[in-house]
Amino acid sequence: MEVILLSKIKKLGDSGAVINVKSGYARNFLIPKGKAILANKKNIESFEAQRIALEKEKINELLIAQSRAEKLKKINSITILSKVGKEGKIFGSVGVRNIIKEIILLGIKINKKEIRLPNGLLRQVGEHIVVFQPHSKVSINFIVKIIAKN
Repeated sequence: MEVILLSKIKKLGDSGAVINVKSGYARNFLIPKGKAILANKKNIESFEAQRIALEKEKINELLIAQSRAEKLKKINSITILSKVGKEGKIFGSVGVRNIIKEIILLGIKINKKEIRLPNGLLRQVGEHIVVFQPHSKVSINFIVKIIAKN
């Protein structure tokens, strides 16, 4: 069954793409959730008229993501204080929530889904590289320093 995607769906395509999916997936998930519409002549013609507005919106989202990434790039690193036991191991771990909390204190709005921890949760004192990806085409690395709290 051919459908037109109304929003970007991971591993399927960008918004506006005409793709072929199984009919059950389209009828039971994509169409009821408003993520796609049936690709018939009428819908394709009406969607072509909306395509220009969607492309402008995509460009705008990309520019916003780039500006947010530049703000975080200027900061370059954040510091998190944590209780530490012997051998430099942290009690518990530092995760995405802790990192977001510190970034918000610096005045940058950030979403939980935009932070990637390549090596999983941070459990050691020291410097760790974390990825900030606000858009699929924008990605920067920044440093999280974990320091022992007295």
